[in-house]
Amino acid sequence: MAHAVTAATASRGLARTPRAVAREPPRSRARAPPPRAAASPAVARATTSSASPGVREAKRALFEACEGTFRGSAASASERAAVEEAQVALEGFTYASNLDPGLDLDALAGKWRLRWTNANDVLSVLRLARDSFGVLQVGDIFQTFDARGSLTNEIRLGFLFLTQSAARDTEGGLALRVAARYDVMNDGSAVPARVEKTGATGAASEPDGASRRTLALTFEEARFSELRISDMLETALAPALLPRGGLNHRALLAAREAELKVQLGGAVAIGAPAGDSRGASGAPVGAYHITYLDEDTLIGRANGAGGTFIFERAS
Repeated sequence: MAHAVTAATASRGLARTPRAVAREPPRSRARAPPPRAAASPAVARATTSSASPGVREAKRALFEACEGTFRGSAASASERAAVEEAQVALEGFTYASNLDPGLDLDALAGKWRLRWTNANDVLSVLRLARDSFGVLQVGDIFQTFDARGSLTNEIRLGFLFLTQSAARDTEGGLALRVAARYDVMNDGSAVPARVEKTGATGAASEPDGASRRTLALTFEEARFSELRISDMLETALAPALLPRGGLNHRALLAAREAELKVQLGGAVAIGAPAGDSRGASGAPVGAYHITYLDEDTLIGRANGAGGTFIFERAS
């Protein structure tokens, strides 16, 4: 992943090739996500230029380019070029001063919904669902940060006849969450996301360095939970196997509350200083560069497996 924004790889004017692929329903088409009613002071400091006409137009163009592509999984070459061009234009506002500005971790904190990606691991799941004729559903994909070094990737999966619908904006199906930690890169080394320093105010401060927008990620645990079986399956199983009302209810409740946890890896996190105990467990996945952040839009570029991720704020 390059830490500097590169020029767009193709012109927005390329003709779009018709494809015989069903299009997803429009979601707030041709406009960027609306800003939240009240932003925290930290968010306001991190987004001083987000209200400018240039930024608003750049965000509108980006989210318009993302529409109808199944979050990138059905995008043609010209559509991918259009998204890349619009993305680079918006990222340019981050680097307008030719510097690598620091990352406000309080502004980053929150829940973000995926709108677009070209990461192959995510696209393979989205394409499988798109081509499964409804057998597999992929609902919302979220990335949730806190300001102290933790993040969670979440995806909701649904299975025909077995689970409730996992359509976007619903909480049906089955939730897969992958817990991770992140450290802010500082001159090529990872340091804790929030470094406690004793100063005049006694307040916590963030690490210094020219690469403070790059996060070293380490996955720690995968968890399957929140199973929501379909009404049809519940009706079919309960009378035959669980004839007693009380036992029936307890068994169904246990299924909904069950969790399956899988610990991930045992390698040292990429970028962690030698002997750092924080890298003693987990599966390192490389670095994640936050190229744009304001109160309702997040763009990240990952190295390692690679890929671009465009999010809108969910909460």
